[in-house]
Amino acid sequence: MNYTLLLWPHANARYQQETRRLALAELRLMLDRTAPGAEASIDEAAPMPCLDIACDAPLPERALYAIRTHSLLYGLFERRADGSLLSVEGRADALLGDDLPAILKYKGKTNELFLQLLINVALYSGDFWDAEGPLEFMDPMCGRATAPFIALNRGWNAVGADVDRADLKEAERFFKRYLEYHRFKHRLTREARTLEKGKSAPVTRFEVGEGVTLRLMELDAARSGEALPRNSLHLIACDLPYGVRHDAQPGQSLPKGANWLETLLARALPGWHRLLKPGGSVALSFNAQTTRRDRLRALLADAGFDIRAEGPCDQLEHWVEQAITRDVVVGVKKG
Repeated sequence: MNYTLLLWPHANARYQQETRRLALAELRLMLDRTAPGAEASIDEAAPMPCLDIACDAPLPERALYAIRTHSLLYGLFERRADGSLLSVEGRADALLGDDLPAILKYKGKTNELFLQLLINVALYSGDFWDAEGPLEFMDPMCGRATAPFIALNRGWNAVGADVDRADLKEAERFFKRYLEYHRFKHRLTREARTLEKGKSAPVTRFEVGEGVTLRLMELDAARSGEALPRNSLHLIACDLPYGVRHDAQPGQSLPKGANWLETLLARALPGWHRLLKPGGSVALSFNAQTTRRDRLRALLADAGFDIRAEGPCDQLEHWVEQAITRDVVVGVKKG
């Protein structure tokens, strides 16, 4: 059978060309897990941006479910012999609202569609892509919680951590107003997590609907491993900062020539590894103009992760703007 996946349009024409490659890599990662043998390609002749899927039999339900969560899905169609298209799937329903991760705008925000891709890369690289029940997700440098909002919309429990108190407060205020405006039943509580050496991390906890939770933590990224139980997360995904510090020691001096982000990750990754369940995965996006892919993969390996370095995971580098060429590294905790 043949299918056409129509892609979500992007306002930036140059980035639109990049999205086809990204969407193809994401789709291939999904199909490798859910429909082995299915082949995906870019439809160069189509008047609109779309991908082709060819397979010997109808796509199984698990593949259709995965495609519904594809970051750039506009619609999935069966392509018939006469050239007509039959609608098969649209985007997956959001638990709270499709607009939740998109409304809040701020300087340095990562595009919510790219974050959806990053989360999918983590999910379909690890062992929990077909797990039953809600997953446990964390973004350890979450800004104003765009990625945790995406995870919530998928029915998962989410943790967003950051050292910027103002960003976390804005995320809290926005989410509370959003829930109240849409009349979602919820409960807000405050607590603190005890860290080593007598430190603590303030936590704002939202419980929404039937027990789905969002926790916002004021926390140094390198101390995440102290704030949550060992083996408690299925997924970690994070768009690493471009020049913004995410540790609690902004005045700390570094050796000459040292890369601040690599220094932080060398401290943080062992803790993130501790938090993941065996088979859990981490996906990190970064600016390839300032940080090398092989260096980040080496740091992941040093922390105990298996590196996903072939196939779709090697096809995610893309242009964002003049000073940013974004790429992704992926690691999985050994089962």
